[in-house]
Amino acid sequence: MGTDKGLVLFQGIPMIRHILNLLDELQLTTSIISSNPDYLQFGKPVYSDVIPDKGPMGGLYTAMENSKATLILLLACDMPSINKEGIESLLKSAKSDKVIAATNGKQISPLFGCYPRSMKEEVKKAILADNLKMQDFVMSQPHILLDLKALKNSEVLENINTREELNIAENKNNRR
Repeated sequence: MGTDKGLVLFQGIPMIRHILNLLDELQLTTSIISSNPDYLQFGKPVYSDVIPDKGPMGGLYTAMENSKATLILLLACDMPSINKEGIESLLKSAKSDKVIAATNGKQISPLFGCYPRSMKEEVKKAILADNLKMQDFVMSQPHILLDLKALKNSEVLENINTREELNIAENKNNRR
């Protein structure tokens, strides 16, 4: 998209604000993983990657390093259609010894998932071995796949990567 996606406006507000509002409504403790100081405007703790340039795996590790929670709810900033039902479904299915990741019945969405903090060393090992593909990590660990399509809620998994996708998502949302 050529810019930090979480700060791109969706329906007039930054994409990440949609998610933060929802997490606030659910009264979940929230932090942001980013090296961009612009995220400080949202009033949440902002952490830069502990191990830089490792993508979402690095972000997960950073979250695990900076949290005392048993489970880490990992959400991508470019999924503004995330809703309360989707998060609640994920949290209800969460286990302290298994990764839970959402799926649309075909593709795993590891950036809509819950990760036991007890897996922190496994995440670090994967990063140090340069095994950075989140889907591979999920499948290599004890896991549960939550089929949001079966729950008729797979639209929450739609992420926005281009201006065209942004326009389509905004038009779809305006029709609702």
